[in-house]
Amino acid sequence: MANTVNDAPVALERAVTAAIRAGHAWSVRRERPEAWAEIARMTGVIMRACGPGRGPATPAELVAALRRPLGTWLPGCDAAARDLVVLDGDDQLTDATFEIGCDYTAEVLAGQDDPGAGWLPGWRVHRAEQIEKAAFQALLAGGDEEYSRGRRFITEHPAGVLTELVAARSELGLPPLVPYGEIPGERQRDGSWWPCPVCRWPMRVRGAMVRCDFPRHEAVYTVSSAPPSLQPAGGARRAPKRRPADGAVCVDESVWRFIVVPGVVEVRLHDRIAALPGVRAELYPRKDLYDIRVTSAGDGTWEFTLDVKDYASARALARKLEERPIAADHLVLPRYRSDQAGELRRLLPGTGVSTEDQIYRRIRRVASSDGRSR
Repeated sequence: MANTVNDAPVALERAVTAAIRAGHAWSVRRERPEAWAEIARMTGVIMRACGPGRGPATPAELVAALRRPLGTWLPGCDAAARDLVVLDGDDQLTDATFEIGCDYTAEVLAGQDDPGAGWLPGWRVHRAEQIEKAAFQALLAGGDEEYSRGRRFITEHPAGVLTELVAARSELGLPPLVPYGEIPGERQRDGSWWPCPVCRWPMRVRGAMVRCDFPRHEAVYTVSSAPPSLQPAGGARRAPKRRPADGAVCVDESVWRFIVVPGVVEVRLHDRIAALPGVRAELYPRKDLYDIRVTSAGDGTWEFTLDVKDYASARALARKLEERPIAADHLVLPRYRSDQAGELRRLLPGTGVSTEDQIYRRIRRVASSDGRSR
């Protein structure tokens, strides 16, 4: 595949990664003595990316810059990163960082041990496929069906009561999958937690607000006390009921961001397609060679193979696919990324690009005509 996106240099990806790492370090500086050294290291990475006399030159200048849009001080930002503000008014990571920042997880200390690897969140120091490989190491030793059922289980059960999760997994005949830990304190209030209505992972509690860290799930609520309950804020979905934190667990943040969040779209699309008459749909066939394989239920005269990708930046996704092209015939975008379709068709002229709704309608037409006009 021809390189059509080399105008987005690796140095910029490293700089955005370094900015987000520094932002996380600043947000936990009171609990983590290592944070100060991390901010200093990331200042050096950004100075090299910006060049002499451009961008922040000291840790204090970098922290101040993280409260402004990256495009105002980091030269060459692409469209997705340009408006990203890493730190909010309370010096915590903004919601956009959890969405956009995960597109930028470049190696920033090439050829060196990474001191942040032992304490930074996994999604800050690994690429998605590295995290996914570690999370599914046990499943890869099993068969294709076990892999598919296991991955779906994690997507549908990212949090809950430990005893109930173990019982549900055992009923499916699955081995232990990914580690679960206690619900973090920042996701509790008065001994309660709330799952996002979309991804089912514990929402973050900050003051009177409770919200999912992934903004596209549009789960934002205000919380009242005695006993705590939620009310939708703005156009949020119906508020979930509170759950007791005692005995409850959830998957690690990196597993949530790189497996559960995209898995929500993959499972939703699979189930929509599988409900069509005359259609056979497989989820994660051949241990995720494709996300979804669709064939005619009878004689298999036609086939669609789909790979769902959920990136905030179309250019970051294009760079990724130039390094590692998908095996599927169709690149599928979540409906909330539909604005990326035109740009991706231009950046990846040899790749079929559709939104989840477009590919669903296309498969439905083919199925209804019994495969005579693909």
